[in-house]
Amino acid sequence: MGLRPGHCYSKNVKKRAYTRVAKKVHRKNYVGGIPGLKIRQFHMGFGDRSYTNVVHYIVTEKIQIRDNALESARITIVRQLNQKLTAQNFYMKLRVYPQFFLRENKLAQGAHADRIQQGMSSCPFGKVVGSASRVRPNQKIFSILVDEQNIPIVRESLNKVNSKFPAKMKIIVEENKDSLKSVGTTKKRRKLLKAAEEETKAIEETKAALKDAKKNVEKKDSGAKKDAGAKKDSGAKKDSGAKKDDKKKK
Repeated sequence: MGLRPGHCYSKNVKKRAYTRVAKKVHRKNYVGGIPGLKIRQFHMGFGDRSYTNVVHYIVTEKIQIRDNALESARITIVRQLNQKLTAQNFYMKLRVYPQFFLRENKLAQGAHADRIQQGMSSCPFGKVVGSASRVRPNQKIFSILVDEQNIPIVRESLNKVNSKFPAKMKIIVEENKDSLKSVGTTKKRRKLLKAAEEETKAIEETKAALKDAKKNVEKKDSGAKKDAGAKKDSGAKKDSGAKKDDKKKK
């Protein structure tokens, strides 16, 4: 059976979602089985360098978007950007998560199905058939970090996925003034920078420790040589003094 259209699940967006999943207290588990997540990636591209601009793909209505629509749009956008920009020249992030579960009271269709439909009318809760993300107006769905000369390519790839969403979408271009904070990669970048700094510090400390050890060894060697020379001199002096005393006695 194919997927139902989006308007079948988007009418009751104002109501609270009755989709609780309790892992510990199973008697409060209102939803039995949960379908697997269809979205495979949330971070795409290369996010460890600075970009000049960020392009946001924004929804204009309060609506529910199914995970298969998000995954289809993500695949299309990434494929276009990889072909035209390569993965080293952009960074994209999916900024919504499909946390709501869609239920459907499946009914038999066709001839002589009245008796089955009447029997299922006592079970209106339905069965989980998919998941969706509930979004609000002006919420960011995708954010793409690019350089200024690549903005037209990103716009073109985003316009190609308008038909995959059940609402009107818009594109906003901003300058990346806050150093990747708009897409949430700053923490990761800071961790990488801290790790690199710690590695350089450790290397410098080891080099300094090796230099100090070499200096100490050289000092010990020079001190040992001096002591040996001094002992030789004192021994020679003692021998010459003993020889003089022997001569005097004779």
